[in-house]
Amino acid sequence: MKQVLAKIGQVKANIDISGISSARSASLLCELVELQLMQNAKYHEPRALMPFRQKIFSQYGQDGMLAEIFRRIGEGGKRFVEIGTAPAENNTNLLLLRGWSGLWVDAGLEEDTALPISIQTLMREGKLKICRKFVNRESCSTLLSSRGFAEELDLLSIDIDYNTHHVFTELLPLKPRVFSVEYNGMLPADLDWAAPYDPKAVWDGSTLYGATLGTISAAAEAGGYSLVGCELSGTDAFFVRHDLLKDLFLRPGDAMFHWEPLRMHLGQMQRHRIAMPMLE
Repeated sequence: MKQVLAKIGQVKANIDISGISSARSASLLCELVELQLMQNAKYHEPRALMPFRQKIFSQYGQDGMLAEIFRRIGEGGKRFVEIGTAPAENNTNLLLLRGWSGLWVDAGLEEDTALPISIQTLMREGKLKICRKFVNRESCSTLLSSRGFAEELDLLSIDIDYNTHHVFTELLPLKPRVFSVEYNGMLPADLDWAAPYDPKAVWDGSTLYGATLGTISAAAEAGGYSLVGCELSGTDAFFVRHDLLKDLFLRPGDAMFHWEPLRMHLGQMQRHRIAMPMLE
């Protein structure tokens, strides 16, 4: 605790004397907010995932939390699918560096020659496949099965904003070991709500997208999964298949306990430009 208070004091001092760069000031403020938020006692209970959050390639701390989930349950066959992604910022680059293989699905992905050299190398080696298709409830299962990713998945990550919940429920029968699913952190966990399905819909920038954590968690439980944690930013929720839970996680399935409000400001930390390193 003394070290944390000292760090907070240091950050405050840096902000007070800054004035040099608005980006630097925003980063310091973000660090201060994270340090204060992380003092919540529930994050430090045994089996909690929050202490393991770490932003490497992910938008927030998903990298570290997913790594800890797979440390506890094992990595399995090291196969993933990420629906809604970008080459530099996603939930699966770290897994690729750790020897995983998988599929990225996003209509907005650049052409092969415009992707980072490290990504092109992984594609040539067969460790990464790319699908540039618009995803909805009708197309998602076929897109995965036609590319050989309809079974024996370890992680299925879904972040397509408006229709995320509908695609998640459609893909539940694939039975991956872990789901990472975007939820609507603007709405309370105990509200039963999901955006009305529209196969052509994209996010319009409003609060009307996805579904509440409680709605997603209820669907997950019915499909054989339990909620084991949410990212501090209130963006992604993590679900582990029932047969893998054992006694490894804190209060599985408790949406009211795990819910985090949307904190998009936590993504303002200043850091180096993200680049995927080459592996020999």
